[in-house]
Amino acid sequence: MNKKILVDLFLQSLKNPVKASLYILSYIDKRLGITETAMVSGFGERLVVKNLIKAKNSNDFVVLAHIQRYEWCSTLIKGIVLDAGCGSGYGTFFLAKNSNIKAIVGVDISSQAINFARKYFKANNLHFWKMDVRNLKFKDNYFDAIISFDVLKHLSETDQEKSIHELRRVLKPEGTLIIGCPNAKVSMKNNPFHLKELTMSEFQHLLQKYFDDVKVFGQDLMKHGKRAKEKWFTLINDISITNLIIVEDDCDTCFGLLAICKKPIK
Repeated sequence: MNKKILVDLFLQSLKNPVKASLYILSYIDKRLGITETAMVSGFGERLVVKNLIKAKNSNDFVVLAHIQRYEWCSTLIKGIVLDAGCGSGYGTFFLAKNSNIKAIVGVDISSQAINFARKYFKANNLHFWKMDVRNLKFKDNYFDAIISFDVLKHLSETDQEKSIHELRRVLKPEGTLIIGCPNAKVSMKNNPFHLKELTMSEFQHLLQKYFDDVKVFGQDLMKHGKRAKEKWFTLINDISITNLIIVEDDCDTCFGLLAICKKPIK
């Protein structure tokens, strides 16, 4: 590290030790290429996946849970799609290549994330734009489908309402919103970037204000034929992608919540 970086790191450590730690990790990963994934800070937290195949073969719980959500929704979307809060863009790129869609647009409030996405993920039906999910620059009824994973947790209660209002506005009347967030009921509640986590009932209540048809699912871990449920954190150090499941029952005990929303209330 040069002197400028060291000074910057020292100043960050005084103001925010967590941010400084993330800075160190992302710097080391960038310089040495130790891992295929890294967490970067650019308005909150962003997951960077440089090689999807290698990442999928890892045993990193956060990475695998993120990948599974994109794989799960790939068969549920069509037409023109929005990835609201796309982060570094790897999942948006995956959908552009592995789903029956016409085009997909990834938006994120982080310039750093969007610049990364534009540099490393390219496809004819793929576009990335810097944009705030609370104030989308799209016309009403524009998208056939919208996905939004791990965005609500970074917003205040008021901003969560604003974001869902915007997602509903730009979704076609016959369109589908697929959205996900961690479950506050069983969360470890140790992430400084999470402003407002939701329980299943809070999640469902929020979505039902804007959609007539809301179906909630749970993201859980299963090992040796048994679901982890609220004890999910005891298994995260020794798993593979095959241990992750999407379920329809006992969702309030799962580490992750997902919802398919239809019939937007205009």
